[in-house]
Amino acid sequence: MSYTKIYSAIAKKATFGQVEQATKWYLDAETVAREVATNLNTTLEIGATIVSAFSPRERWSRNVTNAVKFSLGHEMTGVLGNNIRMAEKALTMGFDALKGMKTNAFAKAIAGNENAVVIDVWMLRALGIEKKTPTQSQYKEMADAVTAVATLHGMTPRAMQALIWIVVRGSGE
Repeated sequence: MSYTKIYSAIAKKATFGQVEQATKWYLDAETVAREVATNLNTTLEIGATIVSAFSPRERWSRNVTNAVKFSLGHEMTGVLGNNIRMAEKALTMGFDALKGMKTNAFAKAIAGNENAVVIDVWMLRALGIEKKTPTQSQYKEMADAVTAVATLHGMTPRAMQALIWIVVRGSGE
């Protein structure tokens, strides 16, 4: 079965509450990025990139806590060193600090790019794939599939990605 068919079947299972949650998920994430940017007196791009830098291997609530702590200059304990290094690079490089397809797309989606599609472990699980990361070509195929499903359902690609994630994961956390 194609990625588009699988993602579409998942989207069709969504409840009204899940659709509502998905349509506002990235708006709420953008609010966090604006707070981070304000704390650092910088741009939304840099704030969103810092938030994304703390996302690998973290639940959303901890991701937010770490990004805000970093923006306030607090000591960063219990955080992956690579996440801290990415956040530090984000201060001067913005989106270019994130070399991973997932983290880069996540930063762009948080910053307001409605066409950015994040393919993470949950988007892979939705397809029955048990790997942690897709190849570059798989990533593009999956992102294109999400975009196609979004068009079919009258949603933005980033909201559709959030919806599929929420349905598969069981929550927006």
